[in-house]
Amino acid sequence: MKLWKKINQYASKRDILLFLGFYVVSTLIYYTASWISWGGFKKGHPSYFDIEEFFASGGAQFLISLLVTIPIWYITSVVLRKYKLKIQLLSHFLFLPIYIATCYFSLLGVTKIFGWAMYWGGYKVIWTLYTFMLFYFVQFGFIHAYSYFKRFKKEEQEKAILREITLKSEITALKSQLNPHFLHNLFNSINATIPKENERTRELIIQLSDLFRYQNYASQNEFVTIQEEIEFIQSYLELMQIRLKERLNFSFEVQKEVYHHKIVPMLLQPLVENAVNHGIASKIEPSTLIIKIEKQQERLNISIEDTGIGIADKKNIFDKGLGLSNTKMRLDKIYNAELKIEDNIPTGTKISFTI
Repeated sequence: MKLWKKINQYASKRDILLFLGFYVVSTLIYYTASWISWGGFKKGHPSYFDIEEFFASGGAQFLISLLVTIPIWYITSVVLRKYKLKIQLLSHFLFLPIYIATCYFSLLGVTKIFGWAMYWGGYKVIWTLYTFMLFYFVQFGFIHAYSYFKRFKKEEQEKAILREITLKSEITALKSQLNPHFLHNLFNSINATIPKENERTRELIIQLSDLFRYQNYASQNEFVTIQEEIEFIQSYLELMQIRLKERLNFSFEVQKEVYHHKIVPMLLQPLVENAVNHGIASKIEPSTLIIKIEKQQERLNISIEDTGIGIADKKNIFDKGLGLSNTKMRLDKIYNAELKIEDNIPTGTKISFTI
């Protein structure tokens, strides 16, 4: 099952059906040519639809070829996938004689078992070896060409998505430079009209104003420090704590040596916001949110853990909002990192990634 799952990562059901279709068509073409050349239309010759005639004149040969091809494909296209195409192509010089010898002796054994030895001897042996070699190049040429086409098409789709994201980001950045600046000034104006006895309200407005100021700052910078991101998240959580009161408790477990590290801005905030709004706010009992960042070798392990209600449908979670899906895409495109969503113990959700 594990092997099948790994194969499905590189070959979809459509790819497998297409390859099997290629084999069916190749077998029928070869069988038809063989049947005609051996006097298929002559009186007394087995019918074209005779099963034994089919396997004797090509079916068995191509079935054996298919079975031998699968492990060679797995090695050249999956195991060697991390290497350059040149290495994958050169590996065929090793597998070609193995393929020919395995197919030849396997087919020889089958023909002897079923009494088809009359197909062997003299130039027919050379012709059979030649057809094995020729078909090897044809099928793997087809495989590599199709893989290149799929990779090219995928890259084009990713480029189109990135262009769309870039355009939206540029528009958003232009808006964000205006809106937070306008709101920041508006908050300051409102703050100036609040009586001194309402000092707590003044502090909350200042906090909210700082959030918009950071958003404006983040939109104009490609990277921010972890310390800046943490301070922003802390201000956000303090404001959310006013609404949720004792239902929201939070803490940070961040190693001091990582504070100076730079990450793309607003990377953690959507994950924290998702945990608060969907995991903690929906729960009556008090919940805890923990943001953990630790350095291992040259990489950062980051996790957001909550003891909220948890996520039942993890497979479709990225289809239900922009926050998680955008963060997942940013991690994939910028850091080539995977966003993992797991159940927290004893309750809640754990979202983690490594960059």
